[in-house]
Amino acid sequence: MRLLLDAGAVALLLVAVVADAGERLTDPTRAFVEGYDPSGNDFFANVPERTVLVRIRADFDNDGIADIALSESSTWGNAGGQWLLFRGQSEGSYVCWATLFFSPGAASVRALARGTSEMTLYVRMGASRGSVYMYRVTSAEVARVSELSLDLERPSDRERYDALLRPELQLPLEHCRLLEYRQDAATVGGLVSGCGSFLGAVFARGGWPRRESRT
Repeated sequence: MRLLLDAGAVALLLVAVVADAGERLTDPTRAFVEGYDPSGNDFFANVPERTVLVRIRADFDNDGIADIALSESSTWGNAGGQWLLFRGQSEGSYVCWATLFFSPGAASVRALARGTSEMTLYVRMGASRGSVYMYRVTSAEVARVSELSLDLERPSDRERYDALLRPELQLPLEHCRLLEYRQDAATVGGLVSGCGSFLGAVFARGGWPRRESRT
């Protein structure tokens, strides 16, 4: 696997909030697969046969409405990948909210108050070193509020990492191969009403799928 970004590029991408993204989407997953990307990231650069679609469904801003984060494997390396975040609206649509770089296994969300959460992301910069980025998430914005460098070989830094990324705060990951998603769409000929995705059975839950050998 490859590390796509150096530390400077990661820092820039971590603060990139999508501008002029007020379009309301009934199905952000389908729109994403069909090319919707107001952030201008290089999504779906790989061939479809090697592309994995990944999704997180969670209430990122603690307003009682489920939100969606979407990514795919073309943007991924050792440190994680680019994600588009979509905020769920009360009438069932979604609005693109922000773009963030992270790995779902090193991300957590903690509720602070109604309509406000704290999102913590750890981004690797080396074998044991990385940075923790903390965001204040509200309906209006996803704003970075702090940054902390950690060395996980140092016991105090490891304790801090474990406290910030406790398992109960981590985000549920779903994934499926892009071709399977498209095949399911053609087979069922429609969407599951209100959930913003094709039939959910095509998505598997849990960690990143095992990569196929390229030999």
